[in-house]
Amino acid sequence: NRIGLHSMLSPSTPPGAKEVMFREAAAAGASYIRVDLPLNAIFLRGEFFGEPLYLEHWEETDQYADLASRYGLRILAVVHGTPWHMTDCPEGTGDLDTHKCPPDDYGRFGEMVAKVTQRYEGTIDVFEIINEPDNPKYFLGSPAQYARMLAAAGDAIHRSSRRARVALGGISEISETAFLDSVLAAEPSVAEKVDINTIHLRSSATGTARLTETWRRYFSARGMNGPLWMTEFGYPADPAFQTDRSFMGGEQSQADFLRVSMPWVVGAGGDMIFVTQRDWGPGPFASEGILESPDPLTAQPQVRRRAAFDVVKAAASSLEGSFPPGRSVFGHPHGSRVKVRNRGVAIRFECLSRGDCPARAVRMKLHGGGTSRITAPFVASGGRAYAKPRLSRASMKLVRGAGRRGLRATVTDFRSNVLGSFKVVH
Repeated sequence: NRIGLHSMLSPSTPPGAKEVMFREAAAAGASYIRVDLPLNAIFLRGEFFGEPLYLEHWEETDQYADLASRYGLRILAVVHGTPWHMTDCPEGTGDLDTHKCPPDDYGRFGEMVAKVTQRYEGTIDVFEIINEPDNPKYFLGSPAQYARMLAAAGDAIHRSSRRARVALGGISEISETAFLDSVLAAEPSVAEKVDINTIHLRSSATGTARLTETWRRYFSARGMNGPLWMTEFGYPADPAFQTDRSFMGGEQSQADFLRVSMPWVVGAGGDMIFVTQRDWGPGPFASEGILESPDPLTAQPQVRRRAAFDVVKAAASSLEGSFPPGRSVFGHPHGSRVKVRNRGVAIRFECLSRGDCPARAVRMKLHGGGTSRITAPFVASGGRAYAKPRLSRASMKLVRGAGRRGLRATVTDFRSNVLGSFKVVH
């Protein structure tokens, strides 16, 4: 189905906590669970009597595979974490941040990715290369260095498995494309090596649809025609961090936001939505989970399913695309002349949105005359319709007095935004 859960599990998460998250993901009906797979937790190096010793530690990541098999889930693994002994860090990088750096050997990096792919063949079938590579909080390399990592990983994964797919690292700055433009300019071949395009989508309900459509067009224009996945998608349950004016009522509003926005994302071209599974960190993320949960996760965390959990479960079984309602626009060109017929004027409205435009109240004001409240009618997507308000006797007298010059009429919404104007003539 179209639902995955963004779990924020890491290899070091206690085994009991991992199981709770996999179990809850299965209960929600999700088909995928997104987990962290840092290479520096697997590929280790030390010394033995002064000689370098290379080690591979698979126990903690094998737990992912065991749980996926037990609970019938597929895994999207976020590949990150460059091992300390092969980093190419900017000057001044602290010891605790070296895992965020690009590698100094892209061939060796590709070999590591290939080993992971081969080991988890049939269990982990999507590999997302770096979490938010455009965000210095997670990646300390340049767009060109990320492009080389993405190309190396893509080659390694496709060489190692016929089934595994390569996902672009989820883009966090969804309002601009500068980072990805630079990646594609530095290494044009990545457009062919990426199977799944991804973004991290947090916005207003209508904004989610608009941004999904914008990014779908962006990728298509560059020949990247694979599916578009939202590998992070969520909305806080805490009213203090709910920014969409239509959804500011706490946990129920979180559920309503997901119920409304997810079909719009699919309707706009989104193929997969990874909803935030649990609470994490401070601020808006502290209540973004569909599970109320402790952070960090304890060995046996107690979790509570929020109302949003049931919304996600329903979406897992029957999520179909739709379009957000549009807002009809005044259709007459500026300066057009509209004749009065039987004391009425026909005002045209158009729906330029992909979704239908519901009826709404607007005002029509005659220059030197009165103001009339009228209803802009329901307009189907791409269509037009007319409202036909009648003029008062006083307004008719003004129109007749204006003669062939006509009388200016202005249409506004109830926030006094001008939608357009025209001349009324007798």
